[in-house]
Amino acid sequence: MTVGFQRGSTGRAGGSYGGLGGAVEGSSNATYGEFGNPDDPGSGGGSPDLDVNNPSGSGGGLIRIVAQTFQLDGLIKADGETRACCNVAGGSGGGIRIDVAILQGTGQITAKGGNATGVGGGGGGGRVAIYYQDAAGFEFSRVVAFGGTGTVNGQDGSVIPQ
Repeated sequence: MTVGFQRGSTGRAGGSYGGLGGAVEGSSNATYGEFGNPDDPGSGGGSPDLDVNNPSGSGGGLIRIVAQTFQLDGLIKADGETRACCNVAGGSGGGIRIDVAILQGTGQITAKGGNATGVGGGGGGGRVAIYYQDAAGFEFSRVVAFGGTGTVNGQDGSVIPQ
């Protein structure tokens, strides 16, 4: 199950949130949430036969920041999990919302889907919304919400808002 008790991904399908998780077998859960207001965490990938000893990757978390001036020189990360072992899917990226007057710095913001390991689908990309008045001191190319990589015929997770 995922947020709101919706059905989660099945088989070796990656979790979905902003983008759809990739699949080898089974199906990914539907995308959810609002494009302009990320207010949910990501969802985990499906695990074949509900294998509790070998779960798929978990979804990324939820981050909300409100500030007058935000100097970002580090990393804000709500990435989906990539498990270390064995034929499982990646979790979807999570949600990040930033509301600031001034955004500056050399840092990075990521809500990427987790990669599959062995045989599995990549997790879908998360959602990132940044509201600002002045961002002249920030490079938006350092904001990413890519889907994770699928393996062995597994599809990559998508980044297309659904």
